[in-house]
Amino acid sequence: MFKELDKFIKKNQSNIIVTGGVTDEEINSLEKRLELEFREEIREYLHQYGIIIGYGVEILGCGKNGEPSLVKETERFRKLGLSDEYIVIRNSDEWIYCFNNNDGIISSWDRTEKTHLIKSNNFEQYILDEMVDAKDEWD
Repeated sequence: MFKELDKFIKKNQSNIIVTGGVTDEEINSLEKRLELEFREEIREYLHQYGIIIGYGVEILGCGKNGEPSLVKETERFRKLGLSDEYIVIRNSDEWIYCFNNNDGIISSWDRTEKTHLIKSNNFEQYILDEMVDAKDEWD
């Protein structure tokens, strides 16, 4: 899983920060806080990367210091009406990007209308697309 993302990170390592993966115990704790069991994609992302930051894009997760940005942002937006099956994976201020833990679809969430616009059906591809687009703008 995440082979293409690994290649991209390695090729662009001078511009990308990966905080490092977290343990099963830490992931279980995050799941308890959100009262759901993560799909394999999220578990593997947290194991391998923790958080990825590059070219002005941050894919939320949990850093080595135990700071669970993924949980904090999800809890924050649940209070504003985000459904429980969604996990916030990116907050770019005007846009909130969510991973649907039931079907793996990534969508942007409109806080006002409480609607979702599908962005991708593949977590790795979503991350790559965001990073490549940001890199193109960066260069």
